[in-house]
Amino acid sequence: MAKAKDKYGQTPWEGLKPTPPADFAQWPFYYASLQCNWVYWYADLDVARGYVEDSGGKPTGLRAARFPVTEGKKTVDKAVVLLNFQRYTAHYTNALGTTNEVEFNVVAYPENRAPGVPYMPLERFLNGKDQTKTLGHLRLHVAADNAIAVKAGREVFGEPKFVGQFVYEAPTLNGPPSADWKVRLVNPENADEFVYDMDADFAGLPFWPTNCTPIPEFALGLGRTVMTRWTIMGQFMTAMLDDKEDRKRVKLKIGANDFSMTEDMRALIGEKNRAVAAQSFTSLPACAEPEGFYVDAMDRSGIYG
Repeated sequence: MAKAKDKYGQTPWEGLKPTPPADFAQWPFYYASLQCNWVYWYADLDVARGYVEDSGGKPTGLRAARFPVTEGKKTVDKAVVLLNFQRYTAHYTNALGTTNEVEFNVVAYPENRAPGVPYMPLERFLNGKDQTKTLGHLRLHVAADNAIAVKAGREVFGEPKFVGQFVYEAPTLNGPPSADWKVRLVNPENADEFVYDMDADFAGLPFWPTNCTPIPEFALGLGRTVMTRWTIMGQFMTAMLDDKEDRKRVKLKIGANDFSMTEDMRALIGEKNRAVAAQSFTSLPACAEPEGFYVDAMDRSGIYG
């Protein structure tokens, strides 16, 4: 039971957070490595509100964020959704953990923070100009290929998380130079189908460094709205897909099935809507080892034979 506020309006800390299960008692969670490849779309604001502001007939305390978008000679307000694909590793006392994960999110904020929530173009938000750090990600669906990550996400944060299988290609220092992002999420209910299949080619597109963390993240699965702050140690690389040709760089196919995430992607993104921005993050390598060379090729005089 939450303890009452004191006369100054502060609440004892135990009443401000859910109690994690005993097997997930050690927080924060530290990532040993992290790579993120995120793509953003504008969405209809009224449709987004239906996902953000109500959960099973109960108000969430959240609002869908508005972003001004110029369409011809007028400016209209849009919501923003993103596919937040991430790969990460973790060190445990007796094991190493690896996870591939995607969050399907809509940008939202706590209504009790208004009117101190900024109203700004998406480019400024992605460039880290929300100094209040109130604009964040409401997780609508989360898929991960690590059962422990799924269990922790559901029980600690209330994420709508499920075990998913990915087929993907991502740029890495241990591979040939590439600007391609390819992610396919298999439908958990039918392995012959997909939830979504994305192929993005950003070759030649300029990305600029931005500092947009910590990122507020919200979830609804514990009966109350839970917020956390995801602190990523380093800068993102960000690109806006401003013109028609750049927006063709991202090819997204949404599955033709009735899986819940598929249906929600169809409602919020649709087949014809074009991506408007991309962000990536790659943590620094801990060390590097180059290829070997022959030492027995040199005689004692220092001359190579």
